[in-house]
Amino acid sequence: MQAQLLPRQVLDWVALLERLHDDDRPGLCAHYLALAAEDRRLRFGLQVTDEFIEKFVERVDFGRDVVFGVCSGSGRWLGIGHLVPGNGAAELGLSVLPEARGKGLGAAIFRFAVAHAARNGVRRLFMHFLTRNKAILSIARSARMAIESEAGESDAHLVVPPYPEFVRMLIAASDNTGQRSGEKTASA
Repeated sequence: MQAQLLPRQVLDWVALLERLHDDDRPGLCAHYLALAAEDRRLRFGLQVTDEFIEKFVERVDFGRDVVFGVCSGSGRWLGIGHLVPGNGAAELGLSVLPEARGKGLGAAIFRFAVAHAARNGVRRLFMHFLTRNKAILSIARSARMAIESEAGESDAHLVVPPYPEFVRMLIAASDNTGQRSGEKTASA
């Protein structure tokens, strides 16, 4: 029997995101190594070698950093978010393998990072990226991040609301979406 396609309301990348731990280090390394040279440049901001990636992954502090992604089920990480907190702020780096691009996974990783930041008292979320990275630029613009660009590099930052405010904003946005589409609301 062939499986039926699930409705879009069920198919959500955010629901598939999971946190990586120290024992996921080989999979994380494999994800970065699978990126083509230009994709590595866009992810890390410079041309990087396999050795650079291996050393980078060795230095990831899974106790401090929040590394999360979507696994294909066969052990291949399709997309990775790496949130590095510090002093009330956090920097986010993300990458998505070619076969999963253009399907909303990068945006889901970003949304998860913002929610995690709000839940943990982070007040500012930063992304540093090459200005020609159109995918990250699109995510930053969609989130209405403040973006400053100079010499081919960009910094984007978002003021993250406190978690209770974040939840209130989500409820209000959901209410507005339902009203515009003519949906009836029901209590759970």
